Amino acid sequence: MKRCSSIILDGIRNFHPSYFAMVMATGIVSIAFEAMAFTGIARALFALNLVFYLILCTILTIRIVLFLPDVLTDLRTLRRAVPFLTFVVGTNTIGMQLVTFHQATELAMWLWLVALIGWVVCLYFILLGFILMRGKPLHEIVNGATLLIVVSTVSVSLLGVRLLEAAGSHAGYAYFMAGSVWVLAFVFYLMIVTLLIYRLFFQRFEPAEWDAPYWICMGATAIITLGGAEFVLRMPGLSAWQGIWLVILWITVFAWMIGTMWIPYLLVMDILKFTRVNIADSAPLWIKTFPWARLAFGGQCHVYDPPCWSRVFPMGMYTASTLSLVKVTSFGSLAIISQYWGWFALLIWSLTLIGMLRTVFAAINLVTISTR
Repeated sequence: MKRCSSIILDGIRNFHPSYFAMVMATGIVSIAFEAMAFTGIARALFALNLVFYLILCTILTIRIVLFLPDVLTDLRTLRRAVPFLTFVVGTNTIGMQLVTFHQATELAMWLWLVALIGWVVCLYFILLGFILMRGKPLHEIVNGATLLIVVSTVSVSLLGVRLLEAAGSHAGYAYFMAGSVWVLAFVFYLMIVTLLIYRLFFQRFEPAEWDAPYWICMGATAIITLGGAEFVLRMPGLSAWQGIWLVILWITVFAWMIGTMWIPYLLVMDILKFTRVNIADSAPLWIKTFPWARLAFGGQCHVYDPPCWSRVFPMGMYTASTLSLVKVTSFGSLAIISQYWGWFALLIWSLTLIGMLRTVFAAINLVTISTR
């Protein structure tokens, strides 16, 4: 029993903050399927996401209470601090689901406040981390996960706008603040993605270095698109806002176009990674047929790790953002693209979930064997 408790406590001590990306991914796929009018799937994913969120919050709370020095050490380490932003985005995603499915505005407001505090704390430590690493070239510091700065910032603005609309508020200053945060996120994106483009296309970059968080190059633009479309739909209908409305709309369309252009590159890099890396000879036929099957199946070929959820979130977000963009533009044909992409996102979500469950069951089995 003592050994079992020790193993569990070690697991909590080393809890990977990236697991909240699972909440992000499940939540946005749920919201996307609600927008696609598949309410049964959407609500089932929402119920499952509540379970995920409560379990992960419980583990994180225990870790903070019992292992606060370890948490602070993670926050002071830039590479470990950035994934904590998945908690911010995951919390705001749960808030969006509560508003979407149950109009639970008050509870969503509390979650938004928790996420806002978490966002401020994480950005403080991340900025401190960048300052401490100022002697190192920026393009070597940033990676796909760094774009969580953008995603978390937009998520604060996005849920804020939904709460203002749900509460029936038409206070111009509140919408101005939400819009300012959204614009700030877009500026962050341009700064970070410039460094990433230099790293990916102008430096030596091997398929083995490729990881799921690079999908956030597209996912960040997708959530910017969703945030902009929601703002355009819900902003006060005042004459003074007409010029702002048009600017936000054009930035939204531009962000969607950037995200769309990223998709072919992301798919190709995934295929190269799954068909070449950690494969002795030629990739088996089942991998060549559908490379993402490695997320769930295979022995030595199994490639699941917690950051894999960072691939699913951008896929689901692209679906949700495109459907929102359709509402504010005349690009009705984009809805057809979203339908197909949404099912692809659900398939990748399912494979990633199977991969996670395999990892969890293997860990449980290891604990059981070690305590005999």
